[in-house]
Amino acid sequence: MFLAALFLFSFALALTFAPAVRAHSWEVEYLWQHWLGFAVWMVGFAFLHRQVSRLLPDRDPYLLPLVSILCGWGLLTIWRISPNFGLRQTAWLAVSLGVFWGGIRLTNILAFLQRYKYIWLTVGLLLTVATFIIGVYPGGIGPQLWLGCCGIYLQPSEPLKLLLIAYLAAYLVEKLPGHFTLPQILVPTVILTGLALLILVAQRDLGTATLFLVIYAVIVYLASNRLRILVGTMALAAVAGFAGYRLYDVIALRIQAWLNPWLDPSGRSYQVVQSLITVASGGVWGRGPGLGSPGLVPVAHSDFIFAAIAEETGLVGSLGLLAILGLLIQRGIIIALHESSRYQRLLAGGLTAYLGFQSVLIIAGNLRLLPLTGVTLPFVSYGGSSLLTSFIAILILSLVSSDPESEPAPLRHTRPYLMVVAAVSLGLLALAIVQGW
Repeated sequence: MFLAALFLFSFALALTFAPAVRAHSWEVEYLWQHWLGFAVWMVGFAFLHRQVSRLLPDRDPYLLPLVSILCGWGLLTIWRISPNFGLRQTAWLAVSLGVFWGGIRLTNILAFLQRYKYIWLTVGLLLTVATFIIGVYPGGIGPQLWLGCCGIYLQPSEPLKLLLIAYLAAYLVEKLPGHFTLPQILVPTVILTGLALLILVAQRDLGTATLFLVIYAVIVYLASNRLRILVGTMALAAVAGFAGYRLYDVIALRIQAWLNPWLDPSGRSYQVVQSLITVASGGVWGRGPGLGSPGLVPVAHSDFIFAAIAEETGLVGSLGLLAILGLLIQRGIIIALHESSRYQRLLAGGLTAYLGFQSVLIIAGNLRLLPLTGVTLPFVSYGGSSLLTSFIAILILSLVSSDPESEPAPLRHTRPYLMVVAAVSLGLLALAIVQGW
């Protein structure tokens, strides 16, 4: 936590004096607004760290520090790009910290999620369906994927990810450790998961739909140790991608921009091309905090925040960000393997996979390793719903890791969990190689 505070203080200080460095003169207008975000971050995480240490003394000690540096880094970057969005993200950070603080006092929240799994998932689906009727787009004209009132907006598909993971973990653990056939696994779960996918496809929220498919396959694989489930899901995703390419213009444009962005660099491929140029201009050490031009990339505060970070902190900074994400995923799998409850183990494994694969998907889109999906980078990108959902995921992992029982529950096969962390690690390694290139 001290290292995180030291790094972010130095980053905020560099942002303040960036105008003087850029103009080669002290007679400039310095930047001070982002210190509000830093102050909220500093006070909030200092308070939360003390509360967690007191109420959850046996929790994994690395989760909160890793999350704090990701949050602070993203928050200062958003302030640097757009003070308006920075102020909103600061407010959402305060809300997320408050929810985390309240959640650590609810010792029965995990059992509550397990007991009422159908109700929670149904509520999430109904909220998502409500966007067809009263959905809005905060920016004015765009996909109406949010529910909002009085300037406060919520994207139901974000908490729906957590509710789907909780539902799948609670249902599948009832079948363990007994022997069951593949249809017994798939039929009861595929109905609700398929319904969620259909809703997202109808909304054209295809990035989230892709992530839902990955989450479903991973959790079923963790529960059953059936590798063919992953293979079948990959085949299904390929078929769905081809069908989407033929049916939806947005998918066709993204795939064409991915395969050859230089055919139309000022049109349909503009975002990807600007992202690549921004990343490349950062070099090894970066142009310096506040000295780049991340505003040239559309939606740099959200979808392309990794490109903004890579430009101003260079290869060194972006590799550091990937390393922090890798450590977070490693801690999540360690928590899952040492858990004394099968339900909580599966829940921790699913949440870790969600955070890991979503991070890989969006960063790969920034670097043109994969087509752009439009999901957020957990804890880093702008987005209140995304930030709150990610904090709840870490809250659950912290509660799971604080289990006083020291004896792990029997686990017949560790391979699925090791395969998940290996897949995410290989994804991060591939991103590091592409970033270096």
